[in-house]
Amino acid sequence: MPEPTYNADLLFAEGDRLPFIKEWLCDTAWSRARYAQLPPEDYLRSGEAAVCRLEELISTGAQQIWDELQADSQNAPTIRSWLGLDAPLPSPTHRAAIVLDGLSLRELPLLLQMAQSSGLAVKAARVVATSLPTETMDFVEQRVIGSRLGPSQLPGRAELATQNTKAFYLDQPNTRAPFPEASNLLIWSTYPDRLFFNDEARTEALFSTFHRDFIPTIWQCTAQAIPRGVPTVITSDHGYIFFGASHEATRSSSAMEILGQSRSKQFAPEEIMPAWHSDLQLLPGTRTAMLRGRLRARASGTSSRKLYQHGGFSLMEVLVPWIELEPR
Repeated sequence: MPEPTYNADLLFAEGDRLPFIKEWLCDTAWSRARYAQLPPEDYLRSGEAAVCRLEELISTGAQQIWDELQADSQNAPTIRSWLGLDAPLPSPTHRAAIVLDGLSLRELPLLLQMAQSSGLAVKAARVVATSLPTETMDFVEQRVIGSRLGPSQLPGRAELATQNTKAFYLDQPNTRAPFPEASNLLIWSTYPDRLFFNDEARTEALFSTFHRDFIPTIWQCTAQAIPRGVPTVITSDHGYIFFGASHEATRSSSAMEILGQSRSKQFAPEEIMPAWHSDLQLLPGTRTAMLRGRLRARASGTSSRKLYQHGGFSLMEVLVPWIELEPR
């Protein structure tokens, strides 16, 4: 199967270029056809290599696209709005939201395949920009409940109860919970994020294991367990960037020293924010700087050897699936 390529002329077209990039990611780099025809590890390697080439083009010749990506984050749909958590009164109709922690666009074809095989109709499958920074607690604060909490703290929160919403935190792929029929549901799965933190995250084989052994189980315990008649959205708090051979930028950058070899950094009030830098996305409102594109931070310790990383400002970290399922 031919390697996915991007028409570089679209990077210099008039107007917003991000819609073209989203379409390419779904229909070319991470298409259902490529997922069906390629072995999982080949699908991963060739897709990530293609995204790496695109991000290098953006970083060297079309940097305004990074600002388009930031603006897209500000206008993206939220779990809070989907469940009506910002409404003055609880909604008379019930909805469900499933957050698969760390899910990336590369998993989108498998999720659509799982929906079809389990008889769940897909109303819409979109690519949306997640919260900035691309960290879990920032997502909970910006997109869910308005407070800086870990997802394990969501069950039992009064803010959810007043809107007739029950939260569930699933810490294993086979964790099952009794989802009630008469309330909104907020279901948070720690996978795939938890899997990418273990020792297997140092090999490409993890991708095959995750798709073969984990996602079907997670799907059964979440999407297939939602009560009938409840519209459901499936999304992620952040994606993962994959750093295999030829999947990272070859240039060096002083931006990594500014961030202390991390993919992002929040600066304390007494610290001076960095000046403009071609490899940094600056968020003055939260005093945060994020590493742009495919530059690999060289943090100390075991995390430096992980092939999967997040927290920065790349297409694969910021852009995540938003899948709406029709009620059964």
